[in-house]
Amino acid sequence: MHDERAASDVDALSTRILVALARHEAEAPWMLGATSLALARALGTDEALLIRVLAGEVDEGRIAAQAGYYATLGHRPQLSDEQRAFFERAVPVDPTLPLVPAALDAVVGELRRTKTPGLAQAFDMLVATGALVKVGADVYRGEQVDEIRARLEAAIRRDGPITMARFRDAVGTSRKYAVPLMEWFDATGVTVRDGDVRALRQNAAS
Repeated sequence: MHDERAASDVDALSTRILVALARHEAEAPWMLGATSLALARALGTDEALLIRVLAGEVDEGRIAAQAGYYATLGHRPQLSDEQRAFFERAVPVDPTLPLVPAALDAVVGELRRTKTPGLAQAFDMLVATGALVKVGADVYRGEQVDEIRARLEAAIRRDGPITMARFRDAVGTSRKYAVPLMEWFDATGVTVRDGDVRALRQNAAS
C-alpha cells in the first residue's frame, strides 16, 4: 500500500512538472527551459526530491534536459523580436570582415544597459545552443565558427599539421583572434597540439 501511494505521489508530481514547464515556456520562450530550483519554487517541492524525479522523467523520455535546464519535449527556444534585434546589433557580421567577432565585454555591457526583458537568459540560451560561441574575450556567431573550422580542417588536410601563421592566413584574421581560436579548437577536441603545430584529432576528422 505504501509503495502504491508513493508511486501515485510521483505520478502526480510528474503531471505537475509538465504543467509547470509548459507555463514557464509560455512565459519565457527564449529560455532553454526551467532549472530544478525554479521548478521547486513553482511547485512548492523540496529540490533534492524534485531532482530525483526529474532524472527519472528524463530517463523515461518524458522531458528533456540540457545545460542544467528541463523542458517539455517539444520546446524550441524562440527569441522575441526585440531580443533578436538586440543580438543582431550586439553581435554584428561585417560583410567586409565576415569572421571578426564582437568583444564579449561590449556585449555584456549592452546586455546590462538594455531594458529588453529576458536578454541575459536569451544570451545564455544562445551560448548553450551554439548560436553564439564565446572564445576568449570575444563572441562569435555559430556560423562564423563553423566557417573558421571548415577553413582550418581544409588547410590541415591539404598541407598537413598547421602553424599559427598558416592558420591565421587560412582564416584571414589577425594573431589577436587566431591565438584564442586555436586554443579553443584545442580545448574543444577539434585539434591536438604538438609543439608549434596542430593536427586534427582523429575523432574530429570528418
